[in-house]
Amino acid sequence: MMKRTDTPQPDRIAEAVTAYHAELYRFAALRTGSRSDAEDIVQEAFLKMLTVSGEITHPRAYLYRCVANACCDLKRRRTFHEPLRPDQPQEDSDPALREEAERLAARLDRIPPEQAEVIRLHTFASLRFTEIAEILDIPVTTVKSRFQYGIEKLRNWL
Repeated sequence: MMKRTDTPQPDRIAEAVTAYHAELYRFAALRTGSRSDAEDIVQEAFLKMLTVSGEITHPRAYLYRCVANACCDLKRRRTFHEPLRPDQPQEDSDPALREEAERLAARLDRIPPEQAEVIRLHTFASLRFTEIAEILDIPVTTVKSRFQYGIEKLRNWL
């Protein structure tokens, strides 16, 4: 995924921030339910991109993978170390955003994680199946089947 190019790294970061910040933020906000957590995660992804020793040939895929991993890490840390009670919402959370994120997360948690991740990337991040395949480093046919099976399971529950 990394290859040397002639474009200086700081210029590539600036281009990536301009091009991808809003969509990465939306993706992270839906995953975390918190505006500040989403902003922190996206900023960390850009910082990671800045510290990579080589050039990144597919910055969007790299950034989505960083954000998705950071969201999973945050959820795991909170579940393990500091469980949130429903009666104690985070102060910085937008109530509507948090409610929607919790509702979607509850439904997606019912299906296998690999199917849920594909649905999140395709639906919430508006990524094409080829882009998702690149991010997850799996064949496009696998992405399509995971999406199809996950959607079928969600439909059956509705």
